[in-house]
Amino acid sequence: MSRYARKISLLLIAVLGLLFFPGAIRKVATITSEPSGAKVWINGKYRGKTPVEIPYNWNWYYDFTLKHEGYQDYCIRERFYAPVRHWIPFDFITEVAPVRSEEQQWRHYQLVPKAKE
Repeated sequence: MSRYARKISLLLIAVLGLLFFPGAIRKVATITSEPSGAKVWINGKYRGKTPVEIPYNWNWYYDFTLKHEGYQDYCIRERFYAPVRHWIPFDFITEVAPVRSEEQQWRHYQLVPKAKE
């Protein structure tokens, strides 16, 4: 086998490896609160009690509502920003690379006690 054919074969094997063993971009938001145990709604959908990990697909705006007995309800709109490696066109390379790429967002909320009546 010629040197040129060997290089082409190795390149072909590498490309096929990328196609058959792709990685993935895994996006997870971790929501915590003080005190813990607050119920969390994201965009109107109940997602559990803090601390909670929530997978998501889009880096965009999300409406958070946290409720806890004896504390004021907490509502806020948050935006998730992507790291540069997940920007277009770099995200294609990250998506087909044979390693998993993690994107982690953390949000911590301090709840305020209700006023005594």
